[in-house]
Amino acid sequence: MSALYEVENVSLDLAAPSAGLQRLLPGPAPRMTILSNLSLSVGQGEMLGLVGESGSGKSTLARAMMGLVKITEGNLRFEGQPVRSRADFVKVRQGAALMFQDAVASLSPRRKVAAQIIEPFQINGVPLPDGEKTPLAMLERVGLPPALAQRYPHELSGGQARRVSVARALALKPKLVIADEPTAGLDVSVQAEILNLMTGLRRDMGLSFLIITHNLAVVRHVTDRVAVLYLGRMAEWGPTREVFSRPYHPYTRSLIAAEPQADPRKRRADLALKGEIPSVLARPTGCEFHTRCPLARPRCASEEPRPQMITPERMVRCHFAEETRIETQGGNHGT
Repeated sequence: MSALYEVENVSLDLAAPSAGLQRLLPGPAPRMTILSNLSLSVGQGEMLGLVGESGSGKSTLARAMMGLVKITEGNLRFEGQPVRSRADFVKVRQGAALMFQDAVASLSPRRKVAAQIIEPFQINGVPLPDGEKTPLAMLERVGLPPALAQRYPHELSGGQARRVSVARALALKPKLVIADEPTAGLDVSVQAEILNLMTGLRRDMGLSFLIITHNLAVVRHVTDRVAVLYLGRMAEWGPTREVFSRPYHPYTRSLIAAEPQADPRKRRADLALKGEIPSVLARPTGCEFHTRCPLARPRCASEEPRPQMITPERMVRCHFAEETRIETQGGNHGT
């Protein structure tokens, strides 16, 4: 599978928020690292899941890929071409689209649905392929009736608003859609409809998807591969089925163990996450996860783990990945 979008050793630093007298002190403001030496790729026609708790850097990475925030170090490539300048990101935004988490809030309350769907054409100076029929064709593609074209966002249900956001994302026929929490706030039945819509678009249009979500059930159901972020670093990545059946990183194992289970015998209290994710203003030394890790040892607090390739398709950043692999061969840990 050839890579469509590549993120290579990307770091992103921002000025730390200052308050009170700190604003009056001379010198540069302190910096905080949001993303650190992060690498991943989205293949042609692939669905890649990106998971992690709030504050892990998932949405920041999506914004960096679209040029909405500037990376500090590293390289971005879209369709094999380096992405560095503003002109490069203009091309990216014509070939990739971002679906925002809150579908209703992403739509202007003052504009009808038809006007919102054709907005990408206007912003990019692209002629409408079918004139006034374009928004109607886009609505039909996502399973909505033409009558909705003349409605305002507040007249839509949550599922309809999400479908409109999908239609707008597809306006310029992108090759990649970055979907930030595409099923958030929707009923289970509507979630299934949206996921079926996305998988159908992937099949019919050859689309690639980067799905950012807290919902591991979504990732398990529709993605080919999954990447696990913790505090702006990659903890583990690999084929979805393998990661869920045999997670190597304790953080991945804890996330999976925290999934709701109908069978209480499958719950793993010993792997439950404790405490909140640390602030990027006070990153723990060594392995950032050691302050919450149920398997932490003294080495974890002082030495940063390096990425280990378990197989050509599996990577994990953990000092004791080999021991974890041996241990997990005996059970599925809640899956």
